[in-house]
Amino acid sequence: MEELKVLGTGNATAVKSYNTCFAIQDGEEIFLTDTGGGNGLLSRLDEMGIELEKVHHVFISHCHMDHCLGVLWMIRVLSVKMEKGNYTGKLHIYGPEEVLDMLDLFCKKMLREKFYRMIGKYIFFKPVTPGEKKMIYGWEIEFFDIGSKKTLQYGYKLHLKNGKLLVFTGDEPLNQGMMKVGTGTDWLLREVLCCYADEEKFHAYEKKHATVKEACEEAVEMNVKNVVLWHLEDKTDRTLRKEKYLAESRKWLENCEESDRPMIFVPDDSDRILL
Repeated sequence: MEELKVLGTGNATAVKSYNTCFAIQDGEEIFLTDTGGGNGLLSRLDEMGIELEKVHHVFISHCHMDHCLGVLWMIRVLSVKMEKGNYTGKLHIYGPEEVLDMLDLFCKKMLREKFYRMIGKYIFFKPVTPGEKKMIYGWEIEFFDIGSKKTLQYGYKLHLKNGKLLVFTGDEPLNQGMMKVGTGTDWLLREVLCCYADEEKFHAYEKKHATVKEACEEAVEMNVKNVVLWHLEDKTDRTLRKEKYLAESRKWLENCEESDRPMIFVPDDSDRILL
């Protein structure tokens, strides 16, 4: 059964939740997307029952700290196991070439030489380009450039084994190109910073992020079936956040025909969503 395991839902400065990252899992087959900003990734994986040694495929969307630094801790821990012969298989890390070059430089500066030598032996940085497709555990994944004006950032389309299509659009508002890519998809994974009612408090538009309002309106326009919202502000009471966001989504969708109304998900850290 294919499952979305939500490791983190927070934005860059979140302290009550981990930075947004997730795994798509089918049994022991795991595809990890982004890794948050620190060694909190290790505890998040552990809490969700994902053994670090069983993660062999990781995608890093872009070079912002809250998305890429967690993978350095993966490399740090696994390189020790690799050097001692206590690791089976390879670790493949995908992403834009400039992002992988940066990660390689960090590893070279931070790891002891005997551990850095695991790169190229057990650990492989694999640059991908827009339009490139890869087969990973039977999932066909096609990468694309999201068109960010901040930094180079990739998303992807992933064909699930159940025949459904999942689209991950990174951590920025959807532009026309991304809306075209995501049209008709079964699962859209996208960012919002806050509820529209709180935009003046969190300044989503100034920070180049979206609100629940845009997410709902665009999902209807794109004929999307299911939308997962994350990369959220961290100030709303965690016990109230999910229902607050869902209540606002119902407001923006109330005039939509039921047959055209997308299902909105606002997960908490550690949530699991069956795909």
